[in-house]
Amino acid sequence: MLVEGKVGHSNWSATITNPCVPLPPDTKKLPVCRRRRQCSWLVMTLLFADVFLYLRYSFTFYTYLGKMSPMDLFPVTCTADLLSKPRLVSEQKRTRNVKHITCQQILFGSGNETVYQVAREIMSAHPVTYIDDEQFVKLTSNCFDFRRRRGYHLSPLDQEEAQFSIAYNIIMHKHIEQVERLLRAIYRPQNVYCIHVDLNSPAEVHAGMASLARCFPNVFIASKLEYVIYGVFFRLQADINCMSDHVKQDDRWRYLINVAGEAFPLRTNAEIVKILKIYNGANDIEGIYGENILRSRYCCIMFEMEFKEVHSSNIPTGHKNPRLPHHIDFVRGSAYGIFSRAFVEFLLTDTKAKDLLQWSRKTYSPDAFYWSTLHHTYRNPHLHTPGAYSGIPDGKPWLASYTTWKGHKNKCFGKWVRGVCVFGIGDLPMLIKRKSLFANKFMLHVQHLAYECMEAFIEQRSICPPPFNDTYYRNLPFIIKQN
Repeated sequence: MLVEGKVGHSNWSATITNPCVPLPPDTKKLPVCRRRRQCSWLVMTLLFADVFLYLRYSFTFYTYLGKMSPMDLFPVTCTADLLSKPRLVSEQKRTRNVKHITCQQILFGSGNETVYQVAREIMSAHPVTYIDDEQFVKLTSNCFDFRRRRGYHLSPLDQEEAQFSIAYNIIMHKHIEQVERLLRAIYRPQNVYCIHVDLNSPAEVHAGMASLARCFPNVFIASKLEYVIYGVFFRLQADINCMSDHVKQDDRWRYLINVAGEAFPLRTNAEIVKILKIYNGANDIEGIYGENILRSRYCCIMFEMEFKEVHSSNIPTGHKNPRLPHHIDFVRGSAYGIFSRAFVEFLLTDTKAKDLLQWSRKTYSPDAFYWSTLHHTYRNPHLHTPGAYSGIPDGKPWLASYTTWKGHKNKCFGKWVRGVCVFGIGDLPMLIKRKSLFANKFMLHVQHLAYECMEAFIEQRSICPPPFNDTYYRNLPFIIKQN
């Protein structure tokens, strides 16, 4: 049996030699029983060969050690190896093997510039092709085959995961393949996933995502979609629409995490579950309250002034917004966070939270302050927000999502896009050491090996979980201590 495909893609082709096809005319003189015995033996031989190859490529472990030992990240007893030998080989991967470029070298080879330079040369010389958005309706027409080909985990990997459900919001507008690969990386049957597709997206994106969602009982498209424009209120509303759907549809999930379609996990589902259990009902939401930042750079321009959407952009009207309702004090943060179920139910039902949401409609980028203002009761103790943080917002760790912004001390080894680093292969050694749960952002066409190696890294840790050191998380200032 010869099976070929591209790592992370669905461009499969297969040539199967079938011993049971009709024999040529000159062979019909053989006794029927003899031909049947030969057919049976050939079938058995092929089956044993398939089993052997599966075991060989799925459970063989080569302990290649780069400058940093993978033993810090993978248990010694694990026998799987997804970093140095892929399960299916692409033409590009064969070329990299000749050059001795593996994901182990990329992930653990920090400081060896030769490895990264050779990898960049290969990626430039051998660009990969991706699945067109319009192909996804056809690819997902047979859901069983699609799930099998794409390698989804259709059962929990351990009992602790099985008993802890997480809700996800995925906000996307393009590139179905990348969103599908993100979904595959975080997918577990006990979790639930709401996908908000921008109403500005082409029809083939909506059709492809709807077809993809139909292949999973716990994946759905948001019941109400918005025209998502950067800096406009409807980006925040998209998340809230998904939150409302989650609360109505499922009562099992304990935490909700919202991610962009261009994000990717830095922790496995099992590790995320352990971290959220340590949080014990606390939210993980960024908070910035520095007077200089708020007053000179953000507050007066983007918060006090009234904005409205005109021709797909948010522009100031020249009028001032009224004061915040209920004497609420403003705290800046991020559009992304980790929210307890109690927090989500609070913002959907509490009068003060709903009034703040209504007030924010005429502000600039309200997704950057709505969650953080509700969460930080240091400034707003009268809100009584579930899972809130009562300490000083500034300087508190925030682990929901990591982003490298232009101007920070961290370099970008991929590409700068609108002041945000699109991570490349040179960023991976730094990323895998971080304590954050997700990183934003990746793009498949920007050093595609970066995405493929992160996929291999997360899958390796999922099927061969290393010992989990929870010391850092247990000492976070915002967690709710267990009695």
